[in-house]
Amino acid sequence: MQLPIQDRAFWERFAEDLYVRDMPTAELCVSQLAPSTFGRIRSREGLPEVTEGHGAAHDYLLALQLAEIPFIEQLLAAKKVSTGSYPAGGVSVIPFEERPRIFLPGSFDTLIVRITQVSLDEIAYSHRIPRVDRLSQTFGRMDSVVHNLGQVLVSTLQQPNHASKFFVDHVLHALNCHLAFSYGGIPPVATHVRGGLTARQVKRAAEFLDAHLDGDIDLRQIADTCSLSVSHFTRAFKQTFGKPPYRWLIERRVDKARDLMANSRLSIADIAMQCGFADQSGFNRSFKRIHGVTPGIWRRTVVN
Repeated sequence: MQLPIQDRAFWERFAEDLYVRDMPTAELCVSQLAPSTFGRIRSREGLPEVTEGHGAAHDYLLALQLAEIPFIEQLLAAKKVSTGSYPAGGVSVIPFEERPRIFLPGSFDTLIVRITQVSLDEIAYSHRIPRVDRLSQTFGRMDSVVHNLGQVLVSTLQQPNHASKFFVDHVLHALNCHLAFSYGGIPPVATHVRGGLTARQVKRAAEFLDAHLDGDIDLRQIADTCSLSVSHFTRAFKQTFGKPPYRWLIERRVDKARDLMANSRLSIADIAMQCGFADQSGFNRSFKRIHGVTPGIWRRTVVN
């Protein structure tokens, strides 16, 4: 997989810091749908020595342990901050600027998510809450929300063709919101509910989505058409339509596919591709969830 230069530089530096770039027993899998944001790293033999942490921008590393770690030692700015074992599901939130270093002699399997200050600032602006100046440092803490959202991200690494940028954007947005409120010291009662989309924004959003039913678009593209941040657009869209944008998009794709099945002789596989589904199996799942039967059964019943 070829990553953009800025994304490749981040992960190459990350692999170099962990000494895993040339380790035959280590594997780094970076998301194809959000390459600058998350990846999975695992090794059967652990790390050869204490890593060389470097200072970085005011961003954070979120680590979700996908398997138990019998022993790990973490340091920030050369000071030991955590030592012991981490359970599967353990979550760590670590500031890059503190030059994080670890000693990890045993095998590990970890989901790494890069949390940017820009994304946290966008959430603060959209929800009209105080800016999150700093996330609380956490080491191996159990967090069911991060664990569940992390498992969804892992599934998109394992089967990238079964997800879309739109869907991954929603998961990452939910994760950032959770971190802002749970680790940024912002009480949930501080949020202010805004209204839905204006009539003009509804028209722009609907036209843009209808024009890109066959493409893999992301949330920022559609939010930009409405001159809104991703956070504000997502919330306003759901308030207006009663469902998140990615669910609305899937339903419109199914509607288009249904029309093609009824009025053309195209195969179901060709129709699935024309309507923006990664493959026929993904189309089958979405169609059955909405209509209760597979596309093949629907076509034979309705058309014939």
